[in-house]
Parts: sequence; C-alpha cells; structure tokens
Amino acid sequence: MRRRILSVVLLLVSLVAIGGLMAASLDPAQEWLKSKHANRETAIAEATVESRGPLAAHCARCHSEQGFLAWLPQLMAGNPGLIVDPNTGKPAEVPYLTQLGLTKDKVQPITCTVCHGEGFALRVKGSTPMLPSGFAAAGVGDGAMCMTCHNTRNGRIQWDSSDPKLYTGPHEAAQADVIMGKNVYFLNDTAELVSPHAAFVGDSCVTCHKTLGKEGHTFEPSETVCASCHGAAMKIEFVQEPTKHLLEQLRVAIEKKVLAARDKIKVVTAWDPKTDKDAPNTPIDATQIKSVDLLTIHGQLSFKFTMADGAEVYSQIGNVKDAPGEAGKPVFATSDPIVRAAHNYMLVVYDGSMGVHNPKFVRDVLLTTIRTMAQ
Repeated sequence: MRRRILSVVLLLVSLVAIGGLMAASLDPAQEWLKSKHANRETAIAEATVESRGPLAAHCARCHSEQGFLAWLPQLMAGNPGLIVDPNTGKPAEVPYLTQLGLTKDKVQPITCTVCHGEGFALRVKGSTPMLPSGFAAAGVGDGAMCMTCHNTRNGRIQWDSSDPKLYTGPHEAAQADVIMGKNVYFLNDTAELVSPHAAFVGDSCVTCHKTLGKEGHTFEPSETVCASCHGAAMKIEFVQEPTKHLLEQLRVAIEKKVLAARDKIKVVTAWDPKTDKDAPNTPIDATQIKSVDLLTIHGQLSFKFTMADGAEVYSQIGNVKDAPGEAGKPVFATSDPIVRAAHNYMLVVYDGSMGVHNPKFVRDVLLTTIRTMAQ
C-alpha cells in the first residue's frame, strides 16, 4: 500500500514538474517576443507618419497594432484599401494617422490584440474577406488570420496580360498568394491551384507554423514539421533544392535577355542601399555588366548589376534608360516579358518557403516562366 502511495506521489510530482517546464517553454508572450511580429523598430520604420507620411495609411495596416485595428473593420466590410478617415470617407491623411498613434513615440508592433479579440478569439478565421492582393481565401481555418496581412497587397494581376503597364513588384510576405496559387503571369491562376497545405491540413498556416512549430508564437516551423504528415523520410530539402535550382535558371534566363540589350543602357537612377538615396542620370558602361540579380526597391521591380570591377549598381527597372534627362526612355518597357518574369521570380522569393507552401504551383510557375523567357 505504502509503495502504491509513494508511486502515485512520485507520479504527481513528475507531472507537476513536467507541467511547469511546459508552461515555461510555452509562454505565448515570451515566444512572441522572439518573433518578427514583436519588432517595434520595424513598426517605427514602416508605419509612422514621421517615416512614411500619408503612405502610413498603406503600410500601417499590417505593420502596426493601431493601424491594423483601425483597418480591420473596413476590411471585413469589403474595403481592403488604405486606412480610411471616417470623418471624410477618404484615405487617411497625416492628422488622422497621428490621432491613431502612428507616431514614433506611440506606435506598437503586431501585438496579441492584433490577432486576438474578446475572449482571446481570433479576429479572422475560416475564410478571409477580399484581401489587398485581390482575392479571398476560403476554408483555410485559423490561417485566415495570417493571410489578412501575409499577401502581396497590390491588387489582382491579369495572368495573361501582355502589358501590366507598371513595374510594381509583389510585396514581401507573399505567402497567401503562393499557398492559394494566385497573382502570377504566364500561368492561368484563375484555375484552382490552391495548395493542399491550405485546404487539407486543418488550419493552413497555423497548423505548421504554430501547432507543429518549435515554439508556437515564434511561428517558426520545426525542422521536422514535414515529417509530421509525410513521414520521417520526408525532408524539406526535397522541395527547396529543386525550387532554388529553377529560380537560378529563371534568373539566368532574365539575365541573358538583359545582357542582350545592354548596348542600349546609358544611364540609371542609381539607388544606394546604405543611405536609401537615389542618384538620377547616373552614367553606366553597360558593356561592363557581368551579372544581373533581381530585387524590389521601394516596391518597384529592380536590377542589381554587378560590374566587371566588382562594383554593384542598383536601379529600378523603369529607371534603366537609353539616354539621360527627359529624352531618356526605359530600355525595358512594361510590356517587356522581362518585367512579368521578374514579378514571378520575386513572388517565389518573397513567399520565403522555397516552394514548400505550394510545391506544384511554384514548380509550374517557374517552368512556365523559364520557357517563356526562352522564346
């Protein structure tokens, strides 16, 4: 009898100890502090009137607590556009944004209250309203909350357009677009291209990034998260390595097209990544361009030219011109397939998963784009 009582006591002590360890390791607030959502410096840089002026009505929607909470009611009512001033019914200007607390001394990052409302319930779940990226995500469980902000935020694109008439690239955090199979050129994205990771894992983003993650509210998936569903033999590299290979093939295909036109390149508006300043009408000896990489600068599709001497020259694609001053015209018009190919490239890069979120969609997009560039 005594032995049985002792065993029960030891079991209870063990359970209490384990529970204490679990509580210590699963404290949501401590986990959140390790996440990018907790970065107040990002909120200051992206969501304040001092940094963004009236553009804070765009960026603060997803880069700040105050901006998101002001924007959410209008999003749910069917307006995914800029934060609206209820007094005017128009996009908010600096005075109203200041009133919301979108200033360097008051702005808050993505806090618990952004995602969780009364009773700690998620503010958005099941399906999303129309998103800033121009589509709604249906039947995605708790991941609907994530998708309200983790999308390209620049409206719906026409997949078969021959001229998008702009150089705008996808916004970073393009996960919703990729997992739902939307917003690419050359591939018919009006078809049902949604990933099983969105449709058949219960809570889409939340299942892998929180429920099965290392520490739930850091939103980092564990190194073995794929094995949870696909078996121990499944490694994330099985998807990522082929995707990286195809991305490099696409970059080379775009580079080849750019280098074929380099005799036309005379000047660029050179951007300095250290100072974030532009230098218009910067002469460039394009014969010395040795490689071309892709990025976005201030939301615009851009090139990084690496020169023969190792120097790096950054420029938005629309500012790569055939002559200085007003006489200069873009070497690569918005109708040039290079622009649409660059968009597809950046969408995959800005998704961040290297194909994992929607393997077949990403592979089809990259292969279709590579074939198009080979024509």
